[in-house]
Amino acid sequence: MAAGNLGIQSIHSIDIAVRRAEPWADFFTRGFGFQNIGVSTGEAVERTGTRRHLLQCGGVRITLAEAVHGGSDVRRFLDRHPDGIARLRLQVEDVAAVEARLIERHATLLDGIERSEIDGVLWRELALATPVGDVDISFVDIENGAAPLLPDMEAVAPFDASANAATIAGIDHVAANVRTLMPVIAFYEHVLGLQRFWDVQFHTEDLRPGVGTGLKSIVMWDDASGLKLATNEPLRPRYHESQVAAALDGHRGAGLHQLAFAVDDIKTAVDILQAADFEMLPMPAAYYHDLPARLDKQGIKNLPLSTDDLRERHILIDGDAQGYLLQAFCRNPLHRASDHESGPLLFELIQRQGAKGFGEGNFRSLFEAMTKEG
Repeated sequence: MAAGNLGIQSIHSIDIAVRRAEPWADFFTRGFGFQNIGVSTGEAVERTGTRRHLLQCGGVRITLAEAVHGGSDVRRFLDRHPDGIARLRLQVEDVAAVEARLIERHATLLDGIERSEIDGVLWRELALATPVGDVDISFVDIENGAAPLLPDMEAVAPFDASANAATIAGIDHVAANVRTLMPVIAFYEHVLGLQRFWDVQFHTEDLRPGVGTGLKSIVMWDDASGLKLATNEPLRPRYHESQVAAALDGHRGAGLHQLAFAVDDIKTAVDILQAADFEMLPMPAAYYHDLPARLDKQGIKNLPLSTDDLRERHILIDGDAQGYLLQAFCRNPLHRASDHESGPLLFELIQRQGAKGFGEGNFRSLFEAMTKEG
């Protein structure tokens, strides 16, 4: 293990705490094409008060953690927040070495290393408190590197790796919204050993004084695994009117509010979601009106999609010296029902064609477009 890092290998899985698993499972399976492969055993549900459903698509695993009775370990999260991401689980080389390093860095560990067996495979997990609201990060090492399920689960169906119509390749990044980001950045750097990867700061006050809003965003990463964690804070003036502040209000505090799936073909992925009657986040018409001139200025050419293709699917595009990227955003499944417990969790699709950034032009152009139409 290198001096700075924790031997992170990948994001193993993401836990979403939910009041009802059924609509979320429908969203992931019918919309994105995830497969329901595991569920908590009856004994585990009785003992913990939580029923966990394991969904997988490509290399991405989502666990829906449903509180069944008052003893549930996700009840604390759900008492404070709407449905949302409660835990980010990172697979590491050696969890005992991670524990020793975290103690050296004065990290706040929630308990000791928990040991389990899954079909004879040893699973060790260590949970860590974070400054990102009530989100925990845990580290797992798994004997021989792999296990089909999580501890205390039984199989629902075998996983078919070839079934991936939406072309989901992995998790590109996870983003948090917070009131103040520097304590989170310090935690990522000094506790997790991450490095600064990308940042942006802007405000649209110059376009319409008294109306514009802004944000500051910093992305930290682990260069060995490629793990990327983004953090956003609102900017003055109109700090409390910023889109970031709106997410904080909707979640009733800081949290991980955006999950970005890397896809190989964003057009296909969006078409599948729209065919399943899921709602893409609409983009202002002004964004696409100004797009040709911006792409020409940035030198982005030979795109596989026309402006009409992008507009119809609410796809954003940005570029840099390395290439371009395409982005689209999908609301969570309960949004249209105006469910006050649905929360602000947003899902991003991102297709990278050489670009390594996070769409600075998209951030700025989208905010400017929304300001022009305001």
